[in-house]
Amino acid sequence: MKRPRKHTSIKQDAGKLLLDLGKLIFGGIFIGGILRGDFSHHILIIGGFMVAITFCLVGLFLGTRES
Repeated sequence: MKRPRKHTSIKQDAGKLLLDLGKLIFGGIFIGGILRGDFSHHILIIGGFMVAITFCLVGLFLGTRES
């Protein structure tokens, strides 16, 4: 017996994508920037944290399923 296919909307897919981008930005800026040391650590931490949180929050709002 075949399972029914899950239908997702573009809004949900965009939400998942933004969540993934938020995770990648968090990892890339914090780990890569701090280890390399090109920019000020404070700028990297504050900027990366704000962008990652923004993407994650927007992704959560777009990715939630409306019943």
